[in-house]
Amino acid sequence: MRRFICCLGGGSSSKVMQDPEQLPQPPQQPQLTDSSDDEDLNHGVTFRWSEIVDGTENFLSTRLLDGGNYGKVYRCDIPRINKVGAAKIHNHENQFGYGGFLAEITTLKEANHPNVIKLLGKRLGQHKSAIVYEFMRNGSLDHHFFAHARRGPGLQQERRVLDWDTRMRIALGVAEALVYLHTGLEKIHRDVNVTNVLLDDDFTPKLAGFGSSNQVFVNGDGVERQRKINPIKGARGYVAPETEELGLVSTKSDVYSYGVFLFVLFTGREAYDLRRPAGRVKLTDWLIPVWSRVEFTSLLTDVTLGDKFSVEGLNRLFFTAKMCIDPQAFSRPEMVIVEDMVRQASAFPVTQRSKEPSSPKAERSKEI
Repeated sequence: MRRFICCLGGGSSSKVMQDPEQLPQPPQQPQLTDSSDDEDLNHGVTFRWSEIVDGTENFLSTRLLDGGNYGKVYRCDIPRINKVGAAKIHNHENQFGYGGFLAEITTLKEANHPNVIKLLGKRLGQHKSAIVYEFMRNGSLDHHFFAHARRGPGLQQERRVLDWDTRMRIALGVAEALVYLHTGLEKIHRDVNVTNVLLDDDFTPKLAGFGSSNQVFVNGDGVERQRKINPIKGARGYVAPETEELGLVSTKSDVYSYGVFLFVLFTGREAYDLRRPAGRVKLTDWLIPVWSRVEFTSLLTDVTLGDKFSVEGLNRLFFTAKMCIDPQAFSRPEMVIVEDMVRQASAFPVTQRSKEPSSPKAERSKEI
């Protein structure tokens, strides 16, 4: 198990890593032609630009899946490999985001895990580039929780209420993906949240959104150290306090984000919501007054689950999430431990309980 050193305040011992946005912009390249169709089985196919254009029907609006942080994403048919993909387009006239575009390619070309989105291929051109991932028919996780998270016109599947077993599989799958990322690839994701978890036909989760990912920094003794980043990125409500306040990131930053992710997944509430009272805009702050009281646990649960969940499993999940969001980075468990705790929580069956009146439960949960 890797040891961890917390470098509060950075200082001379804290290595500063250049943010992906600050990476050199792409050099001017010769215009690539349609003959650029070489194939790398490890890193995906190098597509011709004409394949991207044809596969998206010239970027037809009805094929749009998402606006994206680093470019629009379109549903893209690729006959050459007999697959449907999701093509993220980057226009080089927009200098912002190219570093994140490269970070995604760098991470995903090395990745091979059932819970990490698969890279089908890429196209690096002089004026525009594209990354093509496997297509996820059920979209991102937030579409199934929040009404404002509208799916793109290229996504046909309807919103679905996720039952207990599905949520447990999602929680465990994302945990496994992060263990793989931290120990297998030695990478920090830096943007774990519900929008970056995609769902396939069977609602198997796939971790995506690697545009901010960094390499884990380990000293000569094999001890992980925090690194300083600038600017600070991440979804509101999910960013660890040491990152928010000092710009420091590590695998423990991902652990914090995963803890918030668990709370969102099982409460059905947003990580950051301006409609909540002042001082409780963050979900973690909203939960502080009640999370130490076991009798309130079931009242915090997403009301769409009804009474069909495991009380013991839920208690263990919330206990795990609380450990993950410890304000002190060094006090948080490593993801391999978190994964084991989630797996243990998933083993507890849904038990039949006497039903409480639905409306009082819903009203009580709003008051807490």
